[in-house]
Amino acid sequence: MKKLLKYFTFLLLVSCNQKIKENIDSSEKEVNKKIETEVIQEQYIENDTLLSKMESDLNELVKNPKFTIEKELVNNRHVENIIDTIKTFNFDKINIKSYKAVSEEWIFEAKILNSGFEFAKSIKIGIDKKSFEKILNTKLNSEIVKVGNLEQTSVFIFKFEKDSLKEIDYEGYVD
Repeated sequence: MKKLLKYFTFLLLVSCNQKIKENIDSSEKEVNKKIETEVIQEQYIENDTLLSKMESDLNELVKNPKFTIEKELVNNRHVENIIDTIKTFNFDKINIKSYKAVSEEWIFEAKILNSGFEFAKSIKIGIDKKSFEKILNTKLNSEIVKVGNLEQTSVFIFKFEKDSLKEIDYEGYVD
C-alpha cells in the first residue's frame, strides 16, 4: 500500500511539473512574440551641414522672449566649487534644456511639437514625408529618422505618423 501511495505521489508530481513547464513555455512564447512585434525601425542620416544649421536655429530659438525660463543650479562635474546652471525654456509645446558653464552654454535636449517654428527654413511639425525626403535628398524607409554627425553626439530625431511630422527631438552631448 505504501509503495502504491509513493507511486501515485510520484506520478502526481511529475504531471504537475510538466503542466507548470508547459505554462512557462507558452508564456515565454507570448513575451517573445510581443518583443518581436515591438521592434521600431530607425533610419540614421549623417549630414553635418544640415545638423549645424538646425543647431544654429535651435540656439536662435531660445533667444525668443516668449519663453519662460526655469533655472536649476548644479555642481560642475570637473571642478569643485564651481556651480553651473541647467536652464529649461518652455513655450507652447516647445521644451528646450541647456547647460550653462562659466564660459559657455550648450543645448543638450529639446522636444518640439509646435508647427510655428522651422528648422533650415523648411522643416517643421506637419511637413509631409515626401517634402522632408526632398530636403534631405534621401529616400526615407522609417517613421523615425535621425539626422546627426558621424559620432552621433548631436542628433535630431524626426518622428512621423501617417506621413506627417509629429515630433522633433534633439539630443546633444554635454561633458
